[in-house]
Amino acid sequence: MPELPEVEAFARWLLPQVRGARLESVDVPKPRLVRPLRPAAFARALEGCRIVGLRRAGKCLLWDLEHPGGRPELLVSHLGMTGVWHVLSEGQPLPRHAAVVFGLGGRRVVLEDPRQFGHLRLGPDAVPALGPEPLAPGFTAERLATVLARCRRPVKVGLMDPARLAGVGNLYASEALFLAGIDPATPADAVDAEAVVRLHGALREVLAAAVDRNLRALHSDHPMLYQQGGASGSPEQGGLWVYDRAGQPCHRCGTPIVRLVQAGRSTFWCPRCQTR
Repeated sequence: MPELPEVEAFARWLLPQVRGARLESVDVPKPRLVRPLRPAAFARALEGCRIVGLRRAGKCLLWDLEHPGGRPELLVSHLGMTGVWHVLSEGQPLPRHAAVVFGLGGRRVVLEDPRQFGHLRLGPDAVPALGPEPLAPGFTAERLATVLARCRRPVKVGLMDPARLAGVGNLYASEALFLAGIDPATPADAVDAEAVVRLHGALREVLAAAVDRNLRALHSDHPMLYQQGGASGSPEQGGLWVYDRAGQPCHRCGTPIVRLVQAGRSTFWCPRCQTR
């Protein structure tokens, strides 16, 4: 599913294309995504608004809007598991699973969501409570240590808790733990200081590289990583270290990658490389 890097990439890609434009029309082919509002009420609330800015909070994309009279409006969108944003000209056909369509006058911004697990909500109350942003300048190893010290669950599960750390999901948690050499089943509050420093660096490295990778995909019209269901090849060739590689040899030591289930989600790790 889309995680912090994918949503950040969408925000950076969309902003220069839509900033200053007005929502001349709002269509909702898939009403489930705007509940509890009805499509007509959702459209009335947004039509005529000008797009002032786009920013990310965790895995949410926040649309800063302004009504014709100057009153601010906040639209909070979440991509769920399969959501993707498109920018289309008026003459281009809508994607098969178009869920919400914003008409900007000559262009359309479309949220496509085949499984319809995403949502769009209005107002600041729709922004979930989030922990610190791991790519923020002020996110230090000391801050990560504080986050982990307050969690007794396995470190992999703790990293994925948005109330503890914003935006880190299954794929990037698995990859960062591998690079840091940490067993994903280690209790979060038992990760020692040296390992915390390694994990802090690995998280920021993995997430920043994924933002760049996803931006390149958007600008080249290639699928983003979550749309591919993983990536083959070595990490040097654009592949992954451990995620979705159960039974395949570790790129570092050759040991078969192991899959285990934690909190209902698949974790992938190397038993030889991740022992600390």
